[in-house]
Amino acid sequence: MPLLYLALSVLLSTAIVAWMKSWTHVDCPWDLVGFGGTRSYHDLLAALPPQAPQGRCFPAGHASAGYAWLALFFFFGRTRPRWRWRGLAVGLGAGAVFGVSQQLRGAHFASHDVWTVAICWLVALSLHRAMSMRAPGVATARDAAMPAMWSP
Repeated sequence: MPLLYLALSVLLSTAIVAWMKSWTHVDCPWDLVGFGGTRSYHDLLAALPPQAPQGRCFPAGHASAGYAWLALFFFFGRTRPRWRWRGLAVGLGAGAVFGVSQQLRGAHFASHDVWTVAICWLVALSLHRAMSMRAPGVATARDAAMPAMWSP
């Protein structure tokens, strides 16, 4: 079950980010007039002018390939609890490498990566909670050994 969780979490995180990119209209920094591009800036929730091209840079897609691995925190929490924080570091590190490299190219603002981290974390947490549901009052020895704040 933990391996299924990990696979689903990584898949859902990257799929949700890709889906969001298809309907948000945020341009990449390199497309904006202030950064050498030809497009004007529009707020995330503002309506686009009728002839404005739709941007597809939010949230950060490349970074989601790294941040999706934040799910390792919960995966290792079930399989190897002592590795939990290493798993979190792997997800944060991979996402930061991908995200910062795209920022340096002008493809994203830092805020795009912050939103991507939040999306990937919420997917991992929500799926962990959904897949960890048990009947009330049923506990295992592992649950008793885990700190209350980390148990499902």
